[in-house]
Amino acid sequence: MKHKNLQILSDHGVNVPAFTVLTEDAVRAGGNIDLSFSKAERFAVRSSFSLEDGGTDSFAGQFTTLLNVERANVPKAVQTVLSAAHSADAYRSARGIAAGGEMTVILQEMVNARLSGVIFTANPIGILNQTVITVGAGLGCGVVEDKVPTTTYFYHTDDDLYTYDRQDGAPLLPQTLLRELLAVAKKIKAIFNYEADVEFAVEGEQIYVLQTRPITTLPDCPPIVLDNSNIVESYPGVSLPLTQDFVRSVYYGIFRSLIGRITRNPKIADGMDGTLIHMTDVANWRIYYRISNWYGVLKLLPFSQKIISIWQEMLGVSNIAVPADCGPKVPLRVKLAVLRSFLHYLRHAPRYMDQLNARFAADFDSYCQQVEECTSPAELLAIYEQIKTGILTDWDLTLVNDMYTFIHTAMAGKKNRALLADVKNLESMKPIAALNELVAVAKTCGMNSTQYYSAAEDYIRLYGDRCLCELKLETETYRTDPHRLHEAVAARLEQPLPSPSSSAGEAKDRNSHVRKAKLGIRNREISRLNRSRLFGLSRRIFRRIGEFLVANGQLDELRDVFYLHMDELLSADDLRATITARKEQEILYRQLPEFSRLVFADRVVDHPVFSAFEVPLNRPDQLHGIASSAGKVVGEVLVIHAAHEQIDTTGKILVTRSTDPGWVFLIQNAAGIIAEKGSLLSHTAIIARELHKPAVVNVQDCTRILQTGDRVELNAYDGTVTILKE
Repeated sequence: MKHKNLQILSDHGVNVPAFTVLTEDAVRAGGNIDLSFSKAERFAVRSSFSLEDGGTDSFAGQFTTLLNVERANVPKAVQTVLSAAHSADAYRSARGIAAGGEMTVILQEMVNARLSGVIFTANPIGILNQTVITVGAGLGCGVVEDKVPTTTYFYHTDDDLYTYDRQDGAPLLPQTLLRELLAVAKKIKAIFNYEADVEFAVEGEQIYVLQTRPITTLPDCPPIVLDNSNIVESYPGVSLPLTQDFVRSVYYGIFRSLIGRITRNPKIADGMDGTLIHMTDVANWRIYYRISNWYGVLKLLPFSQKIISIWQEMLGVSNIAVPADCGPKVPLRVKLAVLRSFLHYLRHAPRYMDQLNARFAADFDSYCQQVEECTSPAELLAIYEQIKTGILTDWDLTLVNDMYTFIHTAMAGKKNRALLADVKNLESMKPIAALNELVAVAKTCGMNSTQYYSAAEDYIRLYGDRCLCELKLETETYRTDPHRLHEAVAARLEQPLPSPSSSAGEAKDRNSHVRKAKLGIRNREISRLNRSRLFGLSRRIFRRIGEFLVANGQLDELRDVFYLHMDELLSADDLRATITARKEQEILYRQLPEFSRLVFADRVVDHPVFSAFEVPLNRPDQLHGIASSAGKVVGEVLVIHAAHEQIDTTGKILVTRSTDPGWVFLIQNAAGIIAEKGSLLSHTAIIARELHKPAVVNVQDCTRILQTGDRVELNAYDGTVTILKE
């Protein structure tokens, strides 16, 4: 198998050292060894067993390879390799492999390697969209036998990023050579159509492939695909364990309710339980959609292929491949029931959203009061369960409204999408209007005045949970720390207040799909602000549990509760050692880049954590994305990797990976916004349109290509960002 793979590589133009193959029978018969294929003076003499390097068994390390064999000593070396041919018997026995197989010997020109190593086209631990390269100085035997220090590169194919682990004294590859090795890996994977383990050597500037075989540790099963499209707006960066569990639990409950609603058959939801519990997942302490499971749910819907396409566009999903084997087999009678339910809820989505909003308004204050009256962690968790089975039971109607909005936006047609900018009185704009009013009070009456403190209390009561990263439980909000609100107001005292938005009514839309899309957008923003309040109430529940755990001596400080998992909240143990270990993990995972998509073989595993290093890209003159809020502006770029309220964005074009609802306070004074993530209906797009700020979203790599201080032309009519020369 080994020599056949070499021949295939050679036939496809891969640089393989010149070689010839000797059969065991020919050598045993005493035939002369013909070295006329090469003028080299030194050779590598390698075994090549017919069962070796197969799809299930590699026989790695079971046979003999001799390197730097002088020409005159080749016959003796061949005999030595053949004499070790039966050394694999114990391996066969342990693996239950039948006896047999043919042994041959490969004579290969010796590569005088300055660097050698191994490429795995997929990480053998099960990360399928990560190429791993281990390299060391000298011959490959030093690398595979750990005799020389090595550098291991972990290259993420979807984001064009790598991290590396470098041992003391190990080589660092020039980026040109690293790129060439990655190109070789990509070519070999395409040739064989499997994930490959490749040995290579570098002599001078030439890369030689010495052998290749399948990676035998990867199971043959449908991959697990995680994607942060859209959800990264809510959970940018690292999220702590309590938020991770909370989000998974909330999504699970909402989707179970949705499946029960549209199928009218609780057994369907029971059968999909393993799928629904993983609508979100966590890798490297970051929250992702397990998008393969989303497709499984969406395939229950009528016209699912078209609906999935619309859903991908509206959420800004860049990789639109849909696994063929995701989702359950659905009987025809269930499909008909789903069709009836789907059409019913789609038609009446606005009415159901009105009911949900009314129920929220009626129940929310009651829950808040009950939380304050609790006297133990057990009581607080009981209230939390009531909320999950109360308000959140019908929260799946927000997903119905999302689909209503997506479908009518798509059906309105691209030529009418500019009309979506004219949506008045969005709920998400009320916090910024109220904050501007609070700043006006502070300017007029002073921040130490009774009038200011009264207005600040009113603001916190209504909008105290609206802030950057508001859906992470560990976030300090204006409600948990009013001092943050006072700092935000103080920072704005010297800035001019923006002009109030026009109160003129919306123009009457003749296109019914535009009208319905606007209604869906309006209801979507209402539910988002109410969601902030629900998460704020949950934050209060868990903070109070933290207070009890600190009082009991189990934690050192209240914030430590967010490093716990849900099932640890009622623990009677001292939890401080656990918290210390998790804080150390958090520091490590914050070093990693934010990968947009992760593909795993059969289980989610975390990325090895080393010093993160981003590959510099060629700097193009123009970037492209989705024009989501019309306008054109020339200005100075401000790249924001970690947002906070004190950033002065006045007149700047903001560049970021994504935004969350709290960014409304940063966007209001900016000249425009460019984002790596987003879609026509992302929060970035909706708020930019309402504030009449030009915005282009889904601009790949903009936070790495653009730098603070660059001058650009942001053209949100055609979706281009042009870098202006000095």
